[in-house]
Amino acid sequence: MTADRYVTPKPLSPLPLPAQVSPVGPCIVSGNNDILLDANGHSCIDLFTGHGTVWLGHAHPQITTAVTDQLSKVWNTGGLTTSIASEARTLIESFFPSSHYLAALYSTGMEASEFALRMARSTTKKSGAIRFARNLHGKSLATAQLGWDNGSPPLLPGFHRLPFLPTVTEAEALKRLERTLSNGNISAVFIEPIQGSGGGHSASPHFYDSVLRQCRAHGALSIFDEILTGFYRTGLPFFFSQLMETPDIILVGKAMSNGFPASGVMVNREYPLHSDMLPGSTYAGNPLAAAAITATLRQMRALDMPGQVTTLEEIITAALSVLDALGIALRGKGALWVIELPPHLDVHRIAAGLYRRGVLVSYTVNQLRILPAATIEPDNLKHACAIIVDELTRICHDDTKN
Repeated sequence: MTADRYVTPKPLSPLPLPAQVSPVGPCIVSGNNDILLDANGHSCIDLFTGHGTVWLGHAHPQITTAVTDQLSKVWNTGGLTTSIASEARTLIESFFPSSHYLAALYSTGMEASEFALRMARSTTKKSGAIRFARNLHGKSLATAQLGWDNGSPPLLPGFHRLPFLPTVTEAEALKRLERTLSNGNISAVFIEPIQGSGGGHSASPHFYDSVLRQCRAHGALSIFDEILTGFYRTGLPFFFSQLMETPDIILVGKAMSNGFPASGVMVNREYPLHSDMLPGSTYAGNPLAAAAITATLRQMRALDMPGQVTTLEEIITAALSVLDALGIALRGKGALWVIELPPHLDVHRIAAGLYRRGVLVSYTVNQLRILPAATIEPDNLKHACAIIVDELTRICHDDTKN
């Protein structure tokens, strides 16, 4: 596919995305790899990919066939196992060190985070939890408290929100972590290695290794949220792959099933499951999700995922590095990038303008997020990046005149 073939703007609704921000927006009717088509006949290059879930492209033939075939067999068996669920479990575990096992499958990242918290509290017999500022681990009552600074009510008892880069240095963040862990009642420390909704900030491998060591020293479980960064999103199989230490618990999802609702919790074998952790849920590990997981992971095994992601990173950095001259920051790695705009610019208007020109991006506060599929056509990515640069340059120049 080429951008010129598909990106021909036509009249569209004024708001680009997403429904949870505004109920008004384009109605998407179909997708093909990196291209979406809305009800007005307007096509766009998709750099949003359903919050970064559609990792191998829309309507991927093999994944579509696998889920369609499963539809004619069985959809949900409750707590009873199925051969496809067993296959999915084996495939997921094959991506991880033998020290870890798949403790649970769920439908959302929020459920995975909630279960990880319950598991940590049960295992350690402690009730407190720590997270770093501007992380995102879900939107339930508990996970929202562990998440970004979202204006939610005061923290739950025993929950601690610690500062993170760039407001403090790595050394200061580690000092505050040590001080908080020392109170003796911390069950878990939640870590998002690249802040997908918090500006794309990330610390050094040394920092994360130090966090994991501190957790072990104080009897708290380290919970590494790889729901967005996992399965090659940053080029490596997982962000933790580059560390000396391995987290106690690793959360996965999004790319794992190419947009079908599924998440998982990988756990060190030192920590077995117990009934008081309340594992499982109505749709956990259902055969349809298992079929999507199995087909997606098989495709990843067949592709040169590190090579493809390296190519995407090279295209993005080469095209978007010029934004620095406009006072616009670019942060990220692999196929996960955040463009941080000056706070006075209207990010909603910018995203709408990009959509009118045939590029769909995610946005929040003063940030645009670039989350292309690994299978995006390189020419389409180049074309989309050129439009982003042109649109932001025009807006910044108009702003200077005013």
